[in-house]
Amino acid sequence: MQFTINHLLPIRIWENLGDVLLLGEGNLSFANSLLRQSAFEITNLIATTFDGKRRLTEEARKNADKVNKMGGLVLYDVDATQLKNTFTRSYQFDTIIFQFPNVGSRQAKYGRNPNHIMIRKFLQSAKESLKLNGSVLITAVDSPHYDGVFQFEEAAEYAGYQEPESFPFDPEMFPDYNHVNTNDQVSALDDHEAFLTWEFQPQP
Repeated sequence: MQFTINHLLPIRIWENLGDVLLLGEGNLSFANSLLRQSAFEITNLIATTFDGKRRLTEEARKNADKVNKMGGLVLYDVDATQLKNTFTRSYQFDTIIFQFPNVGSRQAKYGRNPNHIMIRKFLQSAKESLKLNGSVLITAVDSPHYDGVFQFEEAAEYAGYQEPESFPFDPEMFPDYNHVNTNDQVSALDDHEAFLTWEFQPQP
C-alpha cells in the first residue's frame, strides 16, 4: 500500500484513528483521502454509503475501487441510524465518522428539525459499535443556522454522550476530498468558508 504524508499535521482528533467506520460517504472521496495518508494512523477502514452500489456515480465507483485497492472495505445500503442491521456487536470501532450529515428534507419530525432527529438516532446507534474510549466525529458547516439545525449538544445529552467538543475542520488536510450534498452535486466546501468537526464520547 502506497501512502503519502500530508505536511498539514492533523489536530488531536485526527490522530491515531485506529479502526475506522465512515458513514454517509456520498462519493467515497473522504475515505480515499484518509487511506492515502499515514499520518492518520488507520488500522482498518470500512466506508459505507446510504445508496446501493447501482446508484453510485462514476466518480464514487472509481473511489470505491481505490479504497478497496488500498486495503479498505466499501459497504452499500447502510443506514447510519440502524447500524445494528449491518454490524453485529463483534464489530467495534475506535473512530466513527460522519461528514456533513443531511437528510435532504426540512419537514419537521416530532416537532423538531429532521436533521436533529437523525443525529440523535445516529449517535444512539453508533454508541453500540464504539470501542471503549472510542469517539464519534461529525463535521458540519460552522454557522448559527446549522447550529440550530443540528443542536449537537442537545443530541449528545439525549443519546447518552458527554458534552461534545468542536474543532475547526480544514479541508486542505484531506487532498482530493470533494463533498457532495444529499440532493444535488453542490459541495458544502464550495458554498461555505468555515466548518467544525464535533467529537462525541459516550458517558462513562
